[in-house]
Amino acid sequence: MTQNTIFSRQRMGLDYRVWRVILVMGIIPLGLLGYRIMDTKKCKTFSFSIKSISEHRDSVFIAGETLTFIAFTDAKEISWDFGDHSAKQNGPSVTHQYQTNGVFYVTVSAGSACDMVRQITVQPVSELQHKAENMITGDEISGPSTTIAGKEEMFSCMITANTYLWSILNYPKMMRTGLSAKFQFPATGKYIVQVTLDNDRTKRYSKEIMVTDAPKPKIDAPKNIGPLIPGNLQVPANKKIMITDEIFKSYMEKVVDKQMKVDDFSDYLCYGGDTRALLNGALTTFAGLCDEISGKTRRKFIIGRKKIRITSAVMRRDNGCVNMVDVQYH
Repeated sequence: MTQNTIFSRQRMGLDYRVWRVILVMGIIPLGLLGYRIMDTKKCKTFSFSIKSISEHRDSVFIAGETLTFIAFTDAKEISWDFGDHSAKQNGPSVTHQYQTNGVFYVTVSAGSACDMVRQITVQPVSELQHKAENMITGDEISGPSTTIAGKEEMFSCMITANTYLWSILNYPKMMRTGLSAKFQFPATGKYIVQVTLDNDRTKRYSKEIMVTDAPKPKIDAPKNIGPLIPGNLQVPANKKIMITDEIFKSYMEKVVDKQMKVDDFSDYLCYGGDTRALLNGALTTFAGLCDEISGKTRRKFIIGRKKIRITSAVMRRDNGCVNMVDVQYH
């Protein structure tokens, strides 16, 4: 009796199809591993520097000054993280300002796993920084010592040189060149104006400027409007009828509409049409006020005209009757 075998081709006790599956399962992981190795970007050594207008040592900078970060690498993708929760920036050269004091870690990424970290310290302008070795204070800079915010001031260097580079120590984005420079200080505080001669840090001079708020415009009181009661008139004893300012305002609106005249107010005003009046701050008489606003119109925004609108009407009384009125219109 002959025995039939399903797996006729075997090697080491296993059918050749089993060996083929094992071979394929081994080649796939090896292929993926090779691709991963070939695709891995090698991390190249690179460096970066931090520059500013003022000379700094030991990676200590000043809050508010503009810092320039430069990466020395041929990588195409460069990302900067300044460690102060600000938005990341991309590119081989970027600028950034630290607005607060503290210790920060600048991280530069140039490709996969290619990161560099540098610690910097940001400090406010201090008296020690004002008197740094590379800065000389004295009379080398001619200009004001105090000014007001928003006012443009001129400063001149009293020393002869080939080149002059001007800046504000705690506001570095304001740079100027030339023998003289003009600066406009944006806010109150203490500023340090400095000038560097011939690009030589040993020839750096400074001047301290105190900036204060601009004085508030003085609002002059109305000029002497004279006595409220004309000297040649006597207060009538029978004019003591009182109305509210709201009613008086409605009467003024009727004057604008030509529905009331000066004589209609004789029961309320001490001196009738001669009663003193302020119309939009200008001194006049009540008769003059009525003549001015009666039928008065103003130009519309685009074309045409429309009548004025009484915005306020206030009466001033003396012994019951009105001896002065103050009317505002628009």
